[in-house]
Amino acid sequence: MLYDVAIIGGGPSGAVAAEILAKAGHSTILVERNLSNVKPCGGAIPLGLIEEFQIPDELVEKKLTRMSVRSPKGQTIFMHMPNGYVGMVRRERFDRYLREKAQKAGAEVVEALAKKIDRSADRFTIHLFNKEGNELPPVEASFVIGADGANSKTADELGFPPNDLKVIAMQQRFHYCEALKPYEELVEIWFDGEVSPDFYGWIFPKTDHIAIGTGTEEHRNDVKQLQRRFVEKIGITEKPYLNEAAKIPMKPRRSFSQERAILVGDAAGLVTPANGEGIFFAMRSGKLGAEAMIERIRNKTPLASYEKEFRKLYSPIFFGLKVLQSVYYKSDRLRESFVAICRDKHVQEITFDSYLYKKMVPAPWSVQMKIMAKNVYHLAKGS
Repeated sequence: MLYDVAIIGGGPSGAVAAEILAKAGHSTILVERNLSNVKPCGGAIPLGLIEEFQIPDELVEKKLTRMSVRSPKGQTIFMHMPNGYVGMVRRERFDRYLREKAQKAGAEVVEALAKKIDRSADRFTIHLFNKEGNELPPVEASFVIGADGANSKTADELGFPPNDLKVIAMQQRFHYCEALKPYEELVEIWFDGEVSPDFYGWIFPKTDHIAIGTGTEEHRNDVKQLQRRFVEKIGITEKPYLNEAAKIPMKPRRSFSQERAILVGDAAGLVTPANGEGIFFAMRSGKLGAEAMIERIRNKTPLASYEKEFRKLYSPIFFGLKVLQSVYYKSDRLRESFVAICRDKHVQEITFDSYLYKKMVPAPWSVQMKIMAKNVYHLAKGS
């Protein structure tokens, strides 16, 4: 059978794309290498995503309105989110739910590993293998969506530009204990060179456990050693019941669209600098990519429209966070300054309002000047 679209990768971006395409009446196959896979991920999602994709309450394990940031010297700034919340999801449940929605919409879901993709004038032939390494019948499709993560095989096979910057993230899950009681209803972020010299550490509570993790640029530091130090500094003596690790692409590929193929989510490098947020941009890119694919099939509109629309919507956010990371993540003195700036109520309001719906929220001119002056002061102090 020749499918209209083959989607390689069954995470949030691929599953969202599969559902939209299947609902539109296009024959769609979703190929996921491991349907039982637990993606290492903090699982934080903003209110805007929950509303847009109508995520049911039972999947949102925590609705957190309190957050704190901690500096290298232990200065902690507590913040409250008055107009919304951060939702906490468990990726194994969340991803399965999205794939089941795609299946109910008419997409075929297959557990297999895509190892090779051949391209001809009018179709792609995708060579699949099962868990045991045995070759399965190949899949043919007129169009392909690569949703297979930071190390995307689809991107390699189809000649997309590489993911230039990757972070190695490690996360451990702990059952609640005395040392973790303060975090039951609190998200905490650590900006501390001992925890991560170029990223940050996170403490994210779920219903029955807490996820604690850190990250660092690939090949730069020993992430296991950083994680051990983080756990020591929190004061946890209990052992984790699950260890997870993954690569996170922290920069969009130079291009993620071709004539008959696109990349979405982590495969396209769509994880924001500074905060490493990926689920929102995965699902939004899956939606935008699927909509562009429908237009391509029906009206021969170039698939480049997907990439153009995504960059138009979100490039300012990626750029702003890249600048923030390049300025404040260089040293512990600068991290101290960054945490001090977070004390300002206007900074908190702008940050939370922008986070909830992923829109750059303009501040009054007087507030902008005040924030700029504080930035200059703290940068000078940190330097």
